[in-house]
Parts: sequence; structure tokens; C-alpha cells
Amino acid sequence: MTQNTSSISRLIRFTEDKIVCTGGVVFIGDGNTGKTHTAFSITNYQGKAFYNLDDDTLKKSVNLEWDYFIFQSNIEEYLIRTSSQIFIMPGQKGRAKPGEGLAFEDAADLYFHVAPIKIVVVLILTYDLSDIKTFQELEYWLDRAIERDMIQTHTSIIILGTHLDESDNIMVSDDYIDDAKDFVKSLIFARIGMVLDSNKIHSVKVSNITGEGIADLKDAINISFLTAFNLFGFVSNKKEISF
Repeated sequence: MTQNTSSISRLIRFTEDKIVCTGGVVFIGDGNTGKTHTAFSITNYQGKAFYNLDDDTLKKSVNLEWDYFIFQSNIEEYLIRTSSQIFIMPGQKGRAKPGEGLAFEDAADLYFHVAPIKIVVVLILTYDLSDIKTFQELEYWLDRAIERDMIQTHTSIIILGTHLDESDNIMVSDDYIDDAKDFVKSLIFARIGMVLDSNKIHSVKVSNITGEGIADLKDAINISFLTAFNLFGFVSNKKEISF
């Protein structure tokens, strides 16, 4: 299903001193990499919307999970309020067998049918810093996101490394991450001919145990919204946004 990229203009509202915008923030990557736990961290989870919380032995998500968080910032005289609709895609590849919940393809179908916000403003490619295989698998997940039309001209990508607290077991170096940024750009161009600006690719490392990097992730998401809606340009030039 192809997104209508012009519809992003319907996700923003203005007053004399406030700008409010919303959009989808989608976590994608292997199972057991901390996608759900990171979403808990940035949404200050209070037991409302996520599933599969009672089973600590669960090795993979089999549901399309969601929640949201609101971030406020300022650009000059404007209060900027971004509402991120968080979606967590299962780490199980392909489609699930009947009676086994949802795998990625099932959840992607459901996302475009029932998600209140179908515009992906931020795609978060998630891997475990202590597991090199999950980093290598990001190519697969990026490919699936491209195939499912989750990447458009307004989309930013965050390459998110989790388990930062496991300092003795870190296997993914900063050089690998820098190479991954270049790879993301080249793969997107090769698949759909779109040139993704460097300011739309971010890398963040987090620990959901210590909280390190969580503020950086929130900032990266917020900046992605400001970029998607061209809010820096709007405020600076005091002109109508062009989509």
C-alpha cells in the first residue's frame, strides 16, 4: 500500500504562538533487541496500551503494539508540540502460522489498515549493540520497510543501538554505525531512487537499564518531526510550509 505523501499536511495545526503536529514512529528490527522496552522508556509507560507484558519468557513480539508520547520544544516565539504515535513491529520475519499471532508482514498489513496515523515520520532501525547479527540484519528490515512503503521524502531514520550498559560485550563499533548511515542512503536510492538527506539519518545508543541515551533518542525523534514538517524553515522565513 502506497502512502499519500501530500496527506502529511493534514497532520499539523497552527495558532499564533503554537504549532502542533503528529505522525507515526515505527520501531523495526529483530526480536529481543529492546524495541518494546525502549518504547516504554520514551513514553513513560504506565500500563495502558502495550501487550505481552505478563510473559517474561517471551522471546519475540507477536503483536502490533502501540502507544504515544508528546514532546514540547520551542523555536523562537513558537511552542512546538509533537505527538509521536509509537508502533512496534514484531521481530518475527515473514508471516505467522495460523494461531501464532502476528509476524512482521501480518503486522504491516494491520498497520496500514487500522493505525490512526499511517504516515511514518520516523523509522527506528533497532539492533542490540552486543549482538552483531542483529546489526547485520538491519539490511533485511530496511528492505522490508522500503517494500512496504514506510519510507517517504518526509521520513527520517534512526539507527538505534540498545543494551549500551553491556559495555564489556559491545560488538558494534562507531565505524560500523557510520558505515551503516552511508549504507542506508545507498540502499534507499538503489531501491526507490530517493536521495535521503544526511540530516534525516540519526544514530543513537541507549540503555533501558540505566536510562543513558533515552533523552538523545527523544531529541532525535523531535528533530525528525521538525525536519519532516519543515518547521525551522517556516519559523525562520515566516512563510507557508510547502509539502
